[in-house]
Amino acid sequence: MPNLKKFLINKDRKIKDALKLIDKNGEKTCLVYDKNKKLFGSLTDGDIRRKILRKGKSINERIYKFCNRKTIFIKEGKINKKKIKQIFLSKKIEILPLINRNERITKIILKSDIFKRVQRKKFNKSILSKIKVVVMAGGKGQRLDPITRIFPKPLVPIKDKTAIENIIDSFFKFGVRKFFFVVNYKADLIKAYFKNKNFMGKKIVYINESKPLGTAGGLEKLRGKIKGNFVVTNCDVIFDFNFNELIKTHVNKKNDLTLVTSNQTSILPYGVCKINSQNELIKIHEKPKYKHLITTGLYILNSSILKLIPKNKLLDMNQLIEISKINKKKIGIFKIKQKNWQDIGQLQEYKKKVNLLSV
Repeated sequence: MPNLKKFLINKDRKIKDALKLIDKNGEKTCLVYDKNKKLFGSLTDGDIRRKILRKGKSINERIYKFCNRKTIFIKEGKINKKKIKQIFLSKKIEILPLINRNERITKIILKSDIFKRVQRKKFNKSILSKIKVVVMAGGKGQRLDPITRIFPKPLVPIKDKTAIENIIDSFFKFGVRKFFFVVNYKADLIKAYFKNKNFMGKKIVYINESKPLGTAGGLEKLRGKIKGNFVVTNCDVIFDFNFNELIKTHVNKKNDLTLVTSNQTSILPYGVCKINSQNELIKIHEKPKYKHLITTGLYILNSSILKLIPKNKLLDMNQLIEISKINKKKIGIFKIKQKNWQDIGQLQEYKKKVNLLSV
């Protein structure tokens, strides 16, 4: 049974106190009580980030100004395991308080405890259980300015999770256990955020860049740490497709590097003029559509590619791909549908898609 002290806090305490408690319990949530010890509400790290970002709130403000007053709970004597599972699945919460007739919290049920056995059985069947995922989390995130003046790009909020937690979860459900974070900008904040969190078997290894090395340069530091095939992903894209099929394709095609791609249609919002050599108009093509096959920011690499990366030098992924081609490495593509990935790396796209990803 979880220790109640790790989850309960008075509504008149400060937000910074709630953050410390949330970091300590590792469940991204705490429960708030009033002066009579009654359940007052709940507070997640996502609630805090949104208030700070959207309303300019301070971590020195009182908890009751931030917390959710419509907290989901169950009453003593009405515990039903099937019902509890349904609540966790439908409400997307991490903890569920049990209250007595005086509305005081007597027990806490964790989602991680309820679903632990089911997850282990499912994960062991995945071919991704031995695959490592490298998240390129060192960039400044200038396209997301001014948000990234406060948070590094991996920690921008999407509902009750950060962007990088959404990325981790998307791979974890397919069996990936070990993650490498290549960090530079605001690295201390990223490490502090993940310190003491409960990851249910997830392991994070930090790869530190002493200076910015682009979207691929930091991979050189993985030499000797990774063997065979591994995944590389940007930290501003979130995917939802069967990663097993991606790995199978990479292995069956005997690729050294596989790019995950997607078709995208762009519309030029002008009439395009076609003219002859005398500058006479032939015709106008109004708002033409162009189809492109684009890279999504997700790759499978064989560790042999790491030998091609210069030490401590700025290198972007497109440059690494060109170097790989020159060295006769086999490069293939894996196509996914547009609905299977979301780019949140630009401010306008982030604002549009954060609501879509939060449902």
